[in-house]
Amino acid sequence: MKTLLTSILETFCPDDVYLQGTLNPEVAYPQKFITFFVTQSSFDGFYDDNASYINWYVNVMFYSNNPQEVLDFPPQIISALKNAGFIPFNAGIDILSDVKTHTGWAMEFIYQETQTN
Repeated sequence: MKTLLTSILETFCPDDVYLQGTLNPEVAYPQKFITFFVTQSSFDGFYDDNASYINWYVNVMFYSNNPQEVLDFPPQIISALKNAGFIPFNAGIDILSDVKTHTGWAMEFIYQETQTN
């Protein structure tokens, strides 16, 4: 799931997709970047005492120093992830960054991964 997620997000911010909290605080923010993290995972679809799939709950945050990009990119990200099987959990919310120059938009998704037992 993380490989698929990262490969899709890299189409929007090549080389600037990070696991939340891993962006080096010593380095200046890129013009735009994306962070993500898994907030929850759960086994589901129990048949014959085995889980049929895993539900992955993922937060994706897009940041930019350009307010227009913060408006334009999230719907494109939502569409691309939806086309890859991610289910948008909400439309998103405004988020602050640690620097005055950047703002962002946070989105939540569920990805259902089939288990092979």
